[in-house]
Amino acid sequence: MPETEQLLDEGGMAPRPESGLYGLLAESGGPAGPPADGAPQESPAPGDGSQATPDDEAARLEAHLRRTDAQRRARWQQQVEQWRQEAAGDPELGGEHLAASVARAQLALDRFDTDKSIGRLLEESGYGNHPAVLRFFNRLADSLLEDSLPGSEGGGSLPPLEERMYAGWSSQRP
Repeated sequence: MPETEQLLDEGGMAPRPESGLYGLLAESGGPAGPPADGAPQESPAPGDGSQATPDDEAARLEAHLRRTDAQRRARWQQQVEQWRQEAAGDPELGGEHLAASVARAQLALDRFDTDKSIGRLLEESGYGNHPAVLRFFNRLADSLLEDSLPGSEGGGSLPPLEERMYAGWSSQRP
């Protein structure tokens, strides 16, 4: 079972059964381990007979969730930056080709994303920086450019189908 948990929880964010809810022990109400930021833990003084109130537990849970969320966001920003560097270093997409690659990807996106929702999603999530996404939109732009001649809408110079199928027949007859 631990192997399955590792596969399903690549980011290390899922609560573990032994740690209780979000890393807090169910029995003691305190943190399961030292906080990730190294800050000292707050706990009632031994022997004073006081127990943690629900408000204290809620405050500890909230602080833990905030730390966890900040760590998750920092890891995500590192991942997005790594994708940017991979795309810039890619021999096909990056280097001197990077500006052209981004422009071609934008051409494909503009052609099919009429309400700009996909573009916003890619920008806000960071997935627009992923080399595979950039490569996909570049291939899409290649196929768009192959289907039409420069300056044309494609397929406009052929005679009507009737004239091509039945030589000598004209759709322009009186």
